[in-house]
Amino acid sequence: MAQLEQNLLEIKSYHSKFNRMKILQNTITTLVLALFVSTVVAQKQPKKQEITFPVKGECGMCEERIEKALDVKGIAIADWNQETGMCRVVFKPAVISEMEIHQLIAAAGHDTDKVKATEEAYNKLHHCCKYNR
Repeated sequence: MAQLEQNLLEIKSYHSKFNRMKILQNTITTLVLALFVSTVVAQKQPKKQEITFPVKGECGMCEERIEKALDVKGIAIADWNQETGMCRVVFKPAVISEMEIHQLIAAAGHDTDKVKATEEAYNKLHHCCKYNR
């Protein structure tokens, strides 16, 4: 009888170790899979993106103001063309969104095709910078 009890204890011990190993194996598999998925997702997002869109403005002071508003982390290039009224921006979408770029310009007093400047921001512009709204 004592031998039978000892065999049962050994089986329980083995079963317990087996369960712990199975849990550890499942945990490691899950972590490796999560790492793989996050790597794939990170690779799909472009490191830099370029957009061009219209921004209302009139003069060289407008150009300086618009480009200065976009001198923030995540924006590599910001160039507003006074003749065409178009703004070219190269940015890192992981750091700043396209909508945030439009909001920065609007906060400086200039309308974009997506965000209109507030009256307060527009009224702060120099008289030569006032464009038709």
